[in-house]
Amino acid sequence: MDNPAALCYDGRRIEAGGETMTLGERLIQLRAKAGLSQDTLAEQLGVSRQSVSKWENDASVPDLEKLVKLSGVFGVSLDELVKGEVPDSAAPVVKVDVTAEELRLHRQRLVGIAFFLSAVVLYSYALTGPITVWPLLMCGTACLFRRKFLAIICSWGVWLALFSIFGPSLMWLPSGNSVTWMAAFWLTIALLFLTVQTIRRPPPVPVCWLLLVAFALQYAGTRSIWTSIHRPGLLQFFLLRPGGKFLILYWLVMLLLVSVHTIREFVVSHRHSTGNLSKS
Repeated sequence: MDNPAALCYDGRRIEAGGETMTLGERLIQLRAKAGLSQDTLAEQLGVSRQSVSKWENDASVPDLEKLVKLSGVFGVSLDELVKGEVPDSAAPVVKVDVTAEELRLHRQRLVGIAFFLSAVVLYSYALTGPITVWPLLMCGTACLFRRKFLAIICSWGVWLALFSIFGPSLMWLPSGNSVTWMAAFWLTIALLFLTVQTIRRPPPVPVCWLLLVAFALQYAGTRSIWTSIHRPGLLQFFLLRPGGKFLILYWLVMLLLVSVHTIREFVVSHRHSTGNLSKS
């Protein structure tokens, strides 16, 4: 054939128009063109950064489902992604003004604006106070300026906003009616679900500390509104009802886990930097 175009999937070599390129090199090229880091691409695909790194180093091959997702993220066809085939220059060129990543960022900004508007409306009509508004502002800021771990940040922000409204039902257990118990039940279920998801895929250390401090501030603000206990130190803790004690113990456990996560990340980073220095 005059212009061979073939893909050896086991060897991961792509030949198109006389130019040989591996699938990994093609992924690097498309990712750089889209302005994505390996972490960002991995988050969008629901895989680890190590998986993306293996694909780009031709150590492994993404399955068909991941190839379809990759083509959507990069805004290219499967033929262009896998075979390296580009449209014929003689054929009419259809210009794509908005890529999949740009469309996702646009939707993300709209969600952030919606969070800001919700906070303004709630505060303007005196439906709630600053203790409910500031978690929504945190979510809006994250949507406007972050690309990673938005689901975790926004989920915790919404939970903190709901906690400022329904938190007393949890802190004042076991007293209360059936409505109080139902609100406390769903708050606890949501808290445990978010905790499991955050531990399974922990965000960066600064985000972990941000969420931990936000939880502490929200608990302190809500408790100061709905309780009249004015006792110092441990005495104040023992005067709390079981729900309030549970939240304090939960925060202490999370403080321990975040501290361990911080130390572990520091050790890993130190070993990595030491290894690079030794190699150089």
